[in-house]
Amino acid sequence: MTELRITADHFQVGDLVHRDDGSRIEIRRIASREGGVLAVNEGDPDEMHGFAWQHATVTRPDAEDSP
Repeated sequence: MTELRITADHFQVGDLVHRDDGSRIEIRRIASREGGVLAVNEGDPDEMHGFAWQHATVTRPDAEDSP
């Protein structure tokens, strides 16, 4: 697994987003909205919204981690 500091417009399904409270959210779905807004896991209890240009730390599975 690789830890990255990226803008939200570079999120990928499977990334684990690090939250300020220390928890992590796995990205299962990403939707783009008007005005540069991104919705992650929309409609689920772990739904998040933010702007495409906001930075976040994510953990991303490395290619060798995949089956």
